[in-house]
Formats: sequence, structure tokens, C-alpha cells
Amino acid sequence: MNLGARIAAVLLALAGLPAQHASAALNMSEGLWETTLTADGQPRSLGTKCYTAADVAEMERLLQGKSARADGVCRYTDFTQSGDDITYTMICRLGDDEQTSAVAATYRGDSATGTIRTGGVTVTATSRRLSSCAQSSFAR
Repeated sequence: MNLGARIAAVLLALAGLPAQHASAALNMSEGLWETTLTADGQPRSLGTKCYTAADVAEMERLLQGKSARADGVCRYTDFTQSGDDITYTMICRLGDDEQTSAVAATYRGDSATGTIRTGGVTVTATSRRLSSCAQSSFAR
């Protein structure tokens, strides 16, 4: 898979992922969040999404491999956490191929930063909380 396809695959996989939070684990507030990914020096907005308490709880279960929900594209393994820092492996099916990415992120209440490394490509993610919100951006 060429570099452009790898970056596109990472962006697609991340676009559907809600951020995560555990009531006593990650330092991330519920609300409306804006996320920007930077790959190859090019920033790409993922727009804004509203994360409710239910969204956050489900995402943490998903990343820890404890969710019954399968998104059909990606699965997650090797979740570890130390304070506000998390790491995990994201394995996504892209047609007949599988792409494995190493993900590391730090949550700081109203902001988060992270990196996604796959096949020699590193994508940087930055997110910030904009405001409160009530309506989840994710289908259940």
C-alpha cells in the first residue's frame, strides 16, 4: 500500500472513532470536541462531534477489547494506561489488507494529543473541547 493510501486509511479509521473517557480513568470532559489530524505536514479537520457519557464509556470498552460492539473495520488490542496516557494497537481491515497501527494519546481535561504510527507513517491528532452538548454524534 502506498504512502497516500496508508494516510487515507488511518484518517478513515479515525474519523469514526469517538474519543474515550472513563469515569475515574482518562482526563477528558464530555462535550463537543473538534479534532484535527496532521499527516505529511498537511492538517485535516475531522470536524466536531458530541461525546456523551454513554459514548465515552462504550469507546473505552471498545479500546480495551471488552465491547460486544464490532465496527466491522477495526479491532483494538494491547490497551494500557498510565495516568492520563494511553496506548493501544488498532488493526483495521482495508479491502483484502489489514493495517496495524500503534496509537498513543494523552488527555488533559479539555484537550488531547496523540500519534498514530503505521507502515512508516505518523499521523498527529489534536483535539479540544469547544462546549457542552447533549445529542450524541454516534449511532447506537
